[in-house]
Amino acid sequence: MYLRGQTPPSVNMHWRKFAVKDIPLDDATKFDAWLRERWYEKDALMDEYLTNGRFPGVLDDADTKEDFIETEVKLSHWWEVANIFVVLAGLALIYNLIGKAFGAVGLRKN
Repeated sequence: MYLRGQTPPSVNMHWRKFAVKDIPLDDATKFDAWLRERWYEKDALMDEYLTNGRFPGVLDDADTKEDFIETEVKLSHWWEVANIFVVLAGLALIYNLIGKAFGAVGLRKN
């Protein structure tokens, strides 16, 4: 869509964070059960989204319902889309330079 100069009508995200101390990393069976529960929660969230067109609000630590944050996301300039590829292009350049350096060393040995 962005490459055609069109922005998507909406982008919906549901963020949730977990304290590392609450994740059972020391026991594979408990971790599997914990992770499976997160997948069930994800499936319930997706059902809610597909039914109502938005994710449900969540309870925060004070057991109060958090509101939705709605904002408009716009590019300042059309070429900002290229920023997605900057890291990949940088890695490719480094890989290319290393390959040339080792290729030059290999030629000297022959």
